[in-house]
Amino acid sequence: MVAARGFVAKQWPFILVCLGVIAGLLVIAVLDRFRRGAILIAASAILGAWMRALLPTSRIGLLRVRSRAFDVATLAVLGIALAAVALSVPSPG
Repeated sequence: MVAARGFVAKQWPFILVCLGVIAGLLVIAVLDRFRRGAILIAASAILGAWMRALLPTSRIGLLRVRSRAFDVATLAVLGIALAAVALSVPSPG
């Protein structure tokens, strides 16, 4: 139990982003709301970019993949592109 608590304490930014992505996928799959789910996933990616930009490297956990600039740019572009796609898809009916 202590090991799990230590993992969560070190990886909370990554876990938060993953939970946002999972919530977005559930909104898409269960509620059949593509736009809302995709916006939630995009917001999670943008939140990841924001946290990677502001938090020190020692506290960012698994969100650290490459350099800070590369990680922030990748997550921000992914989030913005996904939001643009979600907003450009026409509503059904």
